Amino acid sequence: MNYDLQLLSPPSATILRKVSDLNIDLKKFRELLNLTVDEFGKLIHDQLKISNELAYQFSKILGGSELFWSNRYRTYFDEVVESNSHIYSKYKKTLDSLCVSRDIEIDNLLVDFQYSSFEYLISDYFESPVILYSKNQRFEPSPVKLANWLRECEKEGEKLIYEGYVRKFSSENLHDEILNILLYTKVNKIQNILDRIQDICYRCGVILLFKSSESGYGISGLAKRLLNNYRLVVITDRYKNNAAFWFTLLHELSHCILHSLKLPLIHYSDEEFLLASLRTNNIYEEEEANNYVETLLFPDEVKIHINKCNSYNDILSLAVKFDISASLIVAQIHREKLAPYSWYRKVYRRVEF
Repeated sequence: MNYDLQLLSPPSATILRKVSDLNIDLKKFRELLNLTVDEFGKLIHDQLKISNELAYQFSKILGGSELFWSNRYRTYFDEVVESNSHIYSKYKKTLDSLCVSRDIEIDNLLVDFQYSSFEYLISDYFESPVILYSKNQRFEPSPVKLANWLRECEKEGEKLIYEGYVRKFSSENLHDEILNILLYTKVNKIQNILDRIQDICYRCGVILLFKSSESGYGISGLAKRLLNNYRLVVITDRYKNNAAFWFTLLHELSHCILHSLKLPLIHYSDEEFLLASLRTNNIYEEEEANNYVETLLFPDEVKIHINKCNSYNDILSLAVKFDISASLIVAQIHREKLAPYSWYRKVYRRVEF
């Protein structure tokens, strides 16, 4: 991956920028264009042929002449042919592996992957993601499997946006609403409240998806920007318990609140809670996210009591006194290495997607 990518700006980038500048809801924009969800998805990823009617609608809604929009597409597609050829010669092994994994020929990859160009595909899925490991990581995830999985999650999120289920992202709204999410941390059966948590996130512009760890190839969670004005958060059931679920969810949401997420953040860990509490060998944004979550869950007074817990009785009493989940207290004990990971696990509740 040593080629200096010079990304060609696709027409969809201009469309999304103008839609954002004019504060137009994407669902409303789709309806004004009289496009189905599938057609609109192709448009957003430069897979829909420009027609005279679309050029007219772009001019009417977004500004610029019909000729501008027709030429914008024509120029891009003329340039992208040469670009794709060049990128393929540089990244043949990677792109061929992606084709094999999807059982398609290279000529159909962009349509199948639903993406604008090989250049953007390589940049967004093989160059840009920040993959965070714990010190003891024992395996290297397959970049091809990761790209496929991430793209499928994105497609699911994009469809929710096109259908109008998700508002534009607001870090201020999410900061306020996260207190309502915390109210659910004491619920034993997480499966019963997943849709409520999703609804809160949708209102704040965050598409929240829950996936099995097997489908995510060992990922614990990820956070990324989606279509400029939205955020995508995916949580897996890697450790199959409620404490891991809540720490991962709150950690990813804190990234949405605190950081621009110009690059996707993908979290792996081979030991429960180790990655979330790692103080070294990590990026500054990770520590910010960790501190934000700890402040939410454990005020200083609670931390003092946690340090003194020596039995199940102490843990349950503390949970009742401060109205905190006993599972989260145990998880904090483990994160701070106050007791072995095998201790106090009876308070955990199983979570499986």
